[in-house]
Amino acid sequence: MLGYRAIFAMSLAASLAACSLLPSDPTDEAQAAFDAQDYLTARDHVQTALAHDAADTRALELLARTLLAMGQGGDALVTLDRLGQSGTPPADANLLAAEGKLQTGDPVAAMELIGDDPTAEAWRLRALVAIAQGEAERAEQAYARGRRAEGPRGKLFASEATFHLGRGDLGAAEQAVALAQDVAPDRVETLFVSARLAEAQGNPVLALSNYLRIVEIVPMDRPALLAAIATSEQAELPRITRHLIAYGAATRPLDTEFVYQQARVDAWDGNWQTVRERLQAHETELAEHDPARLLYAEALLQLGQVETARAIAAPIVARRADDPAAVRLQAAIEAAS
Repeated sequence: MLGYRAIFAMSLAASLAACSLLPSDPTDEAQAAFDAQDYLTARDHVQTALAHDAADTRALELLARTLLAMGQGGDALVTLDRLGQSGTPPADANLLAAEGKLQTGDPVAAMELIGDDPTAEAWRLRALVAIAQGEAERAEQAYARGRRAEGPRGKLFASEATFHLGRGDLGAAEQAVALAQDVAPDRVETLFVSARLAEAQGNPVLALSNYLRIVEIVPMDRPALLAAIATSEQAELPRITRHLIAYGAATRPLDTEFVYQQARVDAWDGNWQTVRERLQAHETELAEHDPARLLYAEALLQLGQVETARAIAAPIVARRADDPAAVRLQAAIEAAS
């Protein structure tokens, strides 16, 4: 357990220290952050560069790639249009636009943009078009063609692994993950599908190590951090769970999910008054957060406010009848009554 914590802390410190060594030019800073897969920082720096020169083609191209990496296809398409007006679009401009179209829900337009491009990246996008159109067999064929195509294939293999995981084909997913690990072991996409595969195979410790590696690379990766918290619990490593929740709360003080996570720690320690106060202070923001509402109701029950707990829990129990936590709380309320 200490090994995980030490690695996690050291890597975060190294990431922060590396920031001070970046060059001062905002476009160079953006490129360095992009290469490090820190897309939030890359976007901030490239927007600073464009504030100084809105026609900076290098910055525009980098912004388009960053936005696509963040899943903001609509904004990426606008940026690509600006780049096209400059007369210097990148060689893969059509593929970038195709991904933007896919992210905005237009697979037909995406397919037109891909054309007859023979690269692995084009085959990845063809597979995603097929998936969007509900044609799994065509997607499999596209992934198979992409394996033999030219160009970087890490994203293709990670995408293929995601496809197989979604269908529950763990054997095919394992093969695709192995290929991704071989060509791009440190890419976030590879680490994420590796973690998902480990979870599906019932290995939360391996999943946790992959999620932690993502957080080491991108300290503000919220999904990876939340997944690390969940898998550390499954692996029964409470010290790591507490450490990760504390880190999330410190780095995201306004994130209501980590208000809830902190309240869970208070509950584990039996500090029910603190649970009540913490959740009550954010009651409006957590109004649609069922687990937080259930925990609030449990705190009230523990503090002797049975009927108030019942009133808060009742609508959640009604719509989450198969949730073990909701069922247990309902039984506790009835027993207390």
